[in-house]
Amino acid sequence: MANRRRADDNVDDRLSDLPDCLLHDILSHLKARQLVQTCVLSSRWRRLWLTAPCLDIDAGEFASVASRQDKVRFKPLFGGKDGEEEEEDEDLDRFDDFVDSLLLRRSGCVSPLGTLRLSMPSAWSIWMRFHFDRRGSNSHTRWVRRGLRCSPATLDVSGIKLPPLTSGTHRLTKLRLYNVILHKDFETHLSSGLPVLEDLEVRCTEMSKISRIASHTLKNLTVDNSPTTNEGTSLKFAVDAPRLSRLHLVVQFKRLGVFAVTLSETTSPVHASICFLDKAKLRQVQGSCYYWQDDKNLLLALCKLLRSLSETVSSLELSGFQDMAVGEQHVPNFASPGTPWPAGAYQSQQTVQTSADSLPRPMLQAILDAEHNRSPLFPNLKTLVIDKCQIGDNIQTFWSLLQHTPALEKLTINNCECETFQYGAASYTLHKGGTASSLKLVEIIYNDGDDHEGQDTPQMEKILSMVQRDLPVTTKIHVSKMQK
Repeated sequence: MANRRRADDNVDDRLSDLPDCLLHDILSHLKARQLVQTCVLSSRWRRLWLTAPCLDIDAGEFASVASRQDKVRFKPLFGGKDGEEEEEDEDLDRFDDFVDSLLLRRSGCVSPLGTLRLSMPSAWSIWMRFHFDRRGSNSHTRWVRRGLRCSPATLDVSGIKLPPLTSGTHRLTKLRLYNVILHKDFETHLSSGLPVLEDLEVRCTEMSKISRIASHTLKNLTVDNSPTTNEGTSLKFAVDAPRLSRLHLVVQFKRLGVFAVTLSETTSPVHASICFLDKAKLRQVQGSCYYWQDDKNLLLALCKLLRSLSETVSSLELSGFQDMAVGEQHVPNFASPGTPWPAGAYQSQQTVQTSADSLPRPMLQAILDAEHNRSPLFPNLKTLVIDKCQIGDNIQTFWSLLQHTPALEKLTINNCECETFQYGAASYTLHKGGTASSLKLVEIIYNDGDDHEGQDTPQMEKILSMVQRDLPVTTKIHVSKMQK
């Protein structure tokens, strides 16, 4: 027993002898409760946690609290005994007191905070939590406000109503928001209250009231509206960031009423990624309201987005570009989007026959149709990735890409499909011009599982025959199977 105690003492001594930089690195990988518990390890660790560069407060760490938050605070939706509720209320109060005390003590520390991470997981949507639990939501907002007093360089929040970003943000270079309620003045705070912000990531967050993302320091921007929980939301904003170098846009059209995103001119080459998770459902009725975006308006919005990228984009990935909406639609004779749906409205419908330029065909082909949409030229584009896209059963899309990308060096076609459309390239004049002499490599990645039953020719062979036509002799073609 004495020998074991001496061995334990040696372990404690070795921990105490570690330099501060290494101890801080260890503490940065711990959750908040574990971080505070390190104070009992030795006298050296007693106050070391106060200077840890990362503070990670996750309600999920307190399993009993996280599971009881919804039950206790949404009492109108649950039953329960009074005694159980009182005990659970006490647990929640202790958790609130712990976080308040932790942030208050950390804000009094001279050492600046590197990363502040606040996560409030819940099975309920944030809007429902905010509606039923104003007290809890206000507590979470207070935690962000107190955390900003520590002047963090990175702020990562999830499941919280965001406070005004007007103080404690002079060191903030990275802002990650997941499933949050934005402050009503977030757009203004972004442009004037974050002087050194370089990375902005917004996911699963209502952005219908955001019309402009402006920052003179922003370099990396990620916007992902999935999963969308509210009906009739919109992504309709302009990005004004002259130093932007990376743009990642993920769009889920389910419940999305309007899409219109553009990018202002930048001073550096941009690596852009645009991913569509599903097909656009146009002129749609959802819930008690009518939301729609005309197929032509959506097509023009997509063209405008690519046109805004055309001059500066050097690397571009397009994912999920499928076929356009049907050309003939039964449209309710209704006034404007967002208006409550009146009784008997379904009895008054009109059939809209679209013109030839909006008949169903691959989305990429429709965008690159110079005759109708003034397709942009990408003079500086060197790398292009087409992923999970419908490129049609013809060479129209492929040739359009080559004609509009004179500096293209590498083209990757990943898991794409070729299908025959009734109103495909046969309805349009095929413009063949000089191929891109700079094109060095065409990479085709295929998946055997995507071949539909009854097809005479596999998808990969169709795409291969498409790209082989009149390519420069110096262009290499590499075909590989997708890794499972």
